[in-house]
This record gives sequence, structure tokens and C-alpha cells, in this order.
Amino acid sequence: MISALAWRLLGRELRSGELRLLFAALAVAVAAVTAVGFFADRVRQGLQREARQMMGGDLVLISDHPLPDAYLAEVRQRGLQLAETLVFPSMVIGQGQAQLADIKAVSAGYPLRGQLAMAVEPGADSVAIGHGPAAGTVWLDERLASALKIESGQRLGVGLSQLTVAGILTHEPDRSVNFFALAPRLMMHLEDIPASGLVQEGARVTYRLLLAGEAGAVADFRAW
Repeated sequence: MISALAWRLLGRELRSGELRLLFAALAVAVAAVTAVGFFADRVRQGLQREARQMMGGDLVLISDHPLPDAYLAEVRQRGLQLAETLVFPSMVIGQGQAQLADIKAVSAGYPLRGQLAMAVEPGADSVAIGHGPAAGTVWLDERLASALKIESGQRLGVGLSQLTVAGILTHEPDRSVNFFALAPRLMMHLEDIPASGLVQEGARVTYRLLLAGEAGAVADFRAW
């Protein structure tokens, strides 16, 4: 009896239109909350993606001395991608002129996230590229190329080495704003560092280890 009465009362309320209005308001509220949550999630994912590209990887370890071999062994054991960079100031010589440069040496896997961009000569159209300069070559930014009056194909003295200018560096994803490093950029391959003799005891070198991989594996390595 109580059940039948409840159904009759519900039917009367539905016919009156008040419950329909309540259900409509509830549906609008649920749709609004869902839309806001979806939008916020998309914004969060976009910001995370941009942040990874700005770092050049999913996780970056920074040190003023070479990282222990145990770090590299752990990275490989966990199946993560890795790339290494060295950044330091040094004088370079081209066309009989010396110029202070902010040198960045990168390994073959760099960058893990984002892309570099280079041009054949200053002012030419840039081309996106997924790797750094080949061993034996360097890329200069426009300021450095202009200061040295040097062109692609010419040789440049970097420490004890003579390397070939292979292009103009126009973009690197992980170059942050550093007001203490205002010198123009030179990018070279990490394999050319030993022959250059530039990295010695007392040199102001910043070592970076870039990692990328599945979110869970990266989080586990961070915890390790």
C-alpha cells in the first residue's frame, strides 16, 4: 500500500512539472561539473606536455660533477631512455677571431622530448630536427656566427679540436633563461669533448642527465 501511494505521489509531482525542472537542473549541473573537470584535465595534460618539452625529457638530474655510474646503470635497468648534456663557458676561435661561447655538448639521444631547429645559414628558414649535431661538427646560434663572421662548412677551433660548422642553431627545447650565461650558444657532440681538452678539473661544467619513459617507471626512478 505504501509503495502504491509513493508511486501515485511521484506521478502527481511529475505531472506538476516541478520534478522535471529539478531533474533538468540536476542534469545541467552534472554536465557543467563534467565539462569543467574534462577541461581542467586537458589543461593539466597540456601543461605537463609543455613542461616535459621545455626540460627535454620527463625527468632531469642536474649536477656540478659527473653523476655516479650507478645512476646510469639504474636507468638502463629500468628501461628508461637517457641523454646527457654538458654546459660550460669557453673561448672558441674562428676566422682568426676569439669569442666567449656558452658551449653545450649533447649525446646521441638528445633531446628526448621536443625538437631542435636549425638553419643552413643566418636568416634562412629553420628546419625541425630530432637530434643534435653529428660528431666532428658544431651548430652556432646566429649571434656567435655573426660575431665570428663564419659560415657553414668552415672550421672552428674548440679547445684543441677543429670542428666543422654544420648549421645555425635556432631553437633548443630546454634552453632556460639564465642571466649569468649571456654568451652565445655553440652546440657540439658529446663524443668530441675528450679530444677538445676543455673539461678539466676546475672547469665550470653543469652536467645534466635527461630521462624519458613510462610515467610509472620515471616515478619509480625518482623515488629511488
